[in-house]
Amino acid sequence: MVKRFLSGSIVFIFLYIGVIQFQILVSNKAGRNAGDIAREGEAPKHKVYSFSFSKYSAEGEKEIEIEGDSADIFSRTVNLMNVVAKAYAEEVPVTITADRGNYDKETNKVRLNDNVVATTENGTRLLTEELDIHPTERTMETEVQARVKRDNINVQGDGAFGDSQLKRVKFKKNVTVVIQDAGDESDLAGPTVITCDGPLVVDYAKNIAHFKDNVVAKDERGTLMADAMDVYYNKVSRKVSKIVALGNVVIENPDGNKTFSDSVIYLAEEGRIILGGDTEALYYDGEIAHTQKEFF
Repeated sequence: MVKRFLSGSIVFIFLYIGVIQFQILVSNKAGRNAGDIAREGEAPKHKVYSFSFSKYSAEGEKEIEIEGDSADIFSRTVNLMNVVAKAYAEEVPVTITADRGNYDKETNKVRLNDNVVATTENGTRLLTEELDIHPTERTMETEVQARVKRDNINVQGDGAFGDSQLKRVKFKKNVTVVIQDAGDESDLAGPTVITCDGPLVVDYAKNIAHFKDNVVAKDERGTLMADAMDVYYNKVSRKVSKIVALGNVVIENPDGNKTFSDSVIYLAEEGRIILGGDTEALYYDGEIAHTQKEFF
């Protein structure tokens, strides 16, 4: 009898232990499944690293420095945030900042995006939303709208190409140049505004701008129109010193009087105009228009 009781107790204990182990197994499996489901809904976590890179020419001269934050510094193309780049055309670099950018390690191509600002040592600033830097050629280029500000001259156009020091910049099309008066506060003269279809090449080192196609220059003294126009800038007074206009030149004053000629040289500092080629003047005496032709 005792043996039967002991045998039955032992069987019952083993059955009880088996049930408990089965419950634990089921519970652990359910917990693992729940954890897997929860992890599937989580975004992968990337560690952000500080990325820094410098490139040198074959002669050992530094061409570019790049710094920024990145999560993929080991990939061929490094995507960057909070970018600071320094492009070297001479010993003193131009500093370029941007919200985003990427660097291709194999091709050495650098593209910056969003709030791109390039600043030279003398204060010239280029602002755009997209900029390609070519370290070996020591140039910069954009296909979108760009602005360059220097002293009292603001230039804006669609597409721009320049050297790394912004000494010479070419704007491709739809150009507007605003030259603010640089006189004292008592001088009430307004700005000079020059537009053209483009291209426009600004040589900041030589203080000259070359305008092409449908050029229109306006200020409070009147309007000057031509096929092409070279505008010279006095680096001391920071004002327009001379304008040379060529091809289908028209001068219109505020009274509506017009002069037509093949070419015009306007000496701004002297207030003198020199007409060239076939010239025709159209002026108003009251409500009557008079025409006068001359040949120079």
